[in-house]
Amino acid sequence: MLRRTILTCLLLLFILDASYGRRRSRCQNKVEDPSNFDILIFTQHWPQTVCYLWKEKSESHACALPKDDEWSIHGIWPTKYHTEGPNFCNKSLPFNATALNPIKDELELKWIDIQNETDTYSFWRHEWTKHGTCAAVLPAFNSELKYFTKGLELLNIYDMKNVLGKAHIIPGRSYTVEDMFNAVRQILGKTAQIVCAHNEKTREAYIFEIRICLDKNLRLVDCDGISGFPAITCNNAKTITYPGTVPSYYEVIQV
Repeated sequence: MLRRTILTCLLLLFILDASYGRRRSRCQNKVEDPSNFDILIFTQHWPQTVCYLWKEKSESHACALPKDDEWSIHGIWPTKYHTEGPNFCNKSLPFNATALNPIKDELELKWIDIQNETDTYSFWRHEWTKHGTCAAVLPAFNSELKYFTKGLELLNIYDMKNVLGKAHIIPGRSYTVEDMFNAVRQILGKTAQIVCAHNEKTREAYIFEIRICLDKNLRLVDCDGISGFPAITCNNAKTITYPGTVPSYYEVIQV
């Protein structure tokens, strides 16, 4: 009787171990579904702030700024609510510089590498590899050319200088975070995310980015569910500067 009980226990342990091994193997081999995201974040940054911070890091840094004072595209980011990513989704879609030849001139005006890297394509390569390969599961972004072309189209529709200007918020002045937040909501009818940057020496805050959100059909939606909403590194009790120019002693390349 005892022998039979021992054999039964050993058999159960074997079955459980085998079952666990199969489950563990399946988990280890599981690849994250790149389509597992909720919305797309379309991010624009203010070149003057980006340049200012870049130059503050080192006097040797040079910036590339648009000829006109316009907001520039940072990227289009597939995003899960309350977290980040997915990122770097598809290694079988490597960046191809020649694919952007039809729109390269426009990208150099509106999707600028403000930090003026030696490699002209480094910024675009990063955005495509990290974010574009994830967005590519959607028909509107299923090629490198489509991804960047759509970014240019979105900028034409949702250009933040135009959006803020309609609410009487213009470069060269200071505003509260709430002013900017309400301006975007007033003009676009949806909430956005505000991102601030800081000068540790002067303790002055600057508007750095504004992020708006789109569903998978590219319809504008509220950003309420994204990580860090409504503002990142902003002090609601203080005003933030919307700089009109970069100090003249900084080296700036107009593009």
